[in-house]
Amino acid sequence: MDVNDLNLVNIRQLPHSLQALIDCVGLEHAYTLTCAFGGRPKYIPKHPERTSLSQILPPDALGALIKRFAGLALEIPKADHFCRQIRNQHIQQETCEGLSRSVLADKYGLSLRQIGNIRRLETSIAR
Repeated sequence: MDVNDLNLVNIRQLPHSLQALIDCVGLEHAYTLTCAFGGRPKYIPKHPERTSLSQILPPDALGALIKRFAGLALEIPKADHFCRQIRNQHIQQETCEGLSRSVLADKYGLSLRQIGNIRRLETSIAR
């Protein structure tokens, strides 16, 4: 996934735990954390030098994470939440460009029913 695709993500449709993480460190850094540790707990120490997080987060983002969650083991959500939403946005866009359900199903490895559900879901959200 291209990092520019993160602009397509509707943060309000993400799980609350992921929204809190985005609020703390920003969208791009939250995505980085989900890619590295998604689906697993990650302990947030009280001191930045005591964590490997300093290798993937800049000092300001790590500082904000420590300030808010120090001493806790955060259950980091999976990156699937981002990827699924971006995939669905692409499906909607390609639907508007005239691609058929069967072409989209083949392209994304989904069933025709799933493509139809995504089209309906996104249409109802847009209203």
